[in-house]
Amino acid sequence: MSDLGKQQHIERARLLLYQKRYKDAEDQAGIVLRDNPNDSDALQIIGHCRLDTRRYDEALTLFEQCIGIVPDDDYVHYLLAFCWYRKNNIPNAKKFLEQAIALYPYNAGYFSLLSNILIAERNYADALYAANQGLNVNAEDISCLNARSTALFRLNKKEEAYETINEALSINPEDDYTHINYGWHYLEKGKHKEAFDHFKEALRINPNNNSAKEGYKSSLKSKLPFYRWILQYSLWLNHQNRNTRLIMIFGLWGVVQATSWAGKNSPEWWKYISGGIVCIYLLFVLSSWLGSSLANLYLLSSSHGKLALTEAEKSSARAVGITLLAGIALMITGAFVDKTFIYAGLLACSFAIPFSFIDFPIRWFKGGGRQTVAHIMLFLGAITLALLFINKDDAMLSGILYFIFFVGYMWSGSIISLRRK
Repeated sequence: MSDLGKQQHIERARLLLYQKRYKDAEDQAGIVLRDNPNDSDALQIIGHCRLDTRRYDEALTLFEQCIGIVPDDDYVHYLLAFCWYRKNNIPNAKKFLEQAIALYPYNAGYFSLLSNILIAERNYADALYAANQGLNVNAEDISCLNARSTALFRLNKKEEAYETINEALSINPEDDYTHINYGWHYLEKGKHKEAFDHFKEALRINPNNNSAKEGYKSSLKSKLPFYRWILQYSLWLNHQNRNTRLIMIFGLWGVVQATSWAGKNSPEWWKYISGGIVCIYLLFVLSSWLGSSLANLYLLSSSHGKLALTEAEKSSARAVGITLLAGIALMITGAFVDKTFIYAGLLACSFAIPFSFIDFPIRWFKGGGRQTVAHIMLFLGAITLALLFINKDDAMLSGILYFIFFVGYMWSGSIISLRRK
C-alpha cells in the first residue's frame, strides 16, 4: 500500500472515530494493519475505539503495543493514562500522564486529566493549579474550565467557581459535560429544579452520557425532601478527606452509643432525649440505605421517572416495596393474632436492604463479594422466616447467623465507602 493510500485510510478512520462510528473506524484502520501489522497510527485508532466502547483491557494492550513502536508519542501516553484512569488505577494513570506532559507540555487536555485525577484524590489545591496550567496553554479549553470550577467549589471559592463555569458555557453552550458539572453542583446545594434543567439539556446534547442520566434521575428523586437531604449529605461526605469521613461514619455511631448508654441511669427527661437521638440516628441510617430504592419507587409512578429508570432499578425498587409492604402487613397481623407475626414482619422488612443493592436480574450466589453475601443473607432470612412458624429454637439459631451477616454487610458497606475514590 502506498503512503498516500495509507494516509487516506487513516484520515477516514479518524473522521469515523470522531463521529463515534467505531466499527467503521476499526474497519478502515484494519485495512492499514493488514498491510503493516505494526502501524502505530492504525493501532492507536483501534485502541481509541476500544477505549471509547469501554473495552479497557483490549485498549491497554493496543496502546502498549504502540508505545513499543513509538515510545516518544505523547498522545499514546495520554491515552494509556486515560485508560488507567477509567479503570480507577490512579497510580498508573499519573505515571503515564506525567510522561505525556514531559514529552509535550502544550496540550491543555493533558492538564485537564491531571486536574481530574487530583480531584479524585481530593487534592483540590493541586487540582486547581493543574487546571490553571492547562488554561495557560489554552484559555478556552472547556475541560480545564470544568476541572477548575470543580476544584474551586471544593475549595469553597464559590464566586470564582461560578464565574469559571459560566465562562465555559459562554464558550460552548452545547458542551454536555459543562451542563453536567453545573447540575451536580446544584444538587449539592439542594436546588433540584435548576439541576434538572441542566441534566435535561446535557441529555439533549448527548443522550448516551451516563453521568447525565444519573444526574437526571437524582434530580427527579430529589423532589422528595428526605432523598434530597440524604443526597446532599452523601455528596458532601464524598468530597471530604478520609479522616473526616471516618469521623462522620464511626464517630456519629459512637456518639449515639454513648448517648444511649448514658441514658440508662439518668433522669426520665434525659431518657426521652437519648431515645429520640437513637431513633433519629436509626431513621437516618435506614434512609441512607433505602433512600435511593424508595425514591425509585416514587419514580415508577411518574412518566418521566419510569422512562429514566433501568430495568434493574425498576426490579430492585419493586422488590424493596414488596418486602416492606409484606413486613408491615405481617406486623399489623401480629398486633391482633400472634407476636410471632411481628418478628416475621421485622425480618421481612430487613430484606429491603439487601434487595436495594443486589444486581437484577439476580444470578444466585454469583457476582462475587457483597453480591454473594447479600444472596446468603436472603437465603438465611427466608429459612429463619419459615422456621419462626415451625421451630422457634431453630429459628433462633438461623436468625443469629442472619443477624451476623446483616451487621457485617452494613459495616462493610461503610468501610468500602471510606476507601472509594
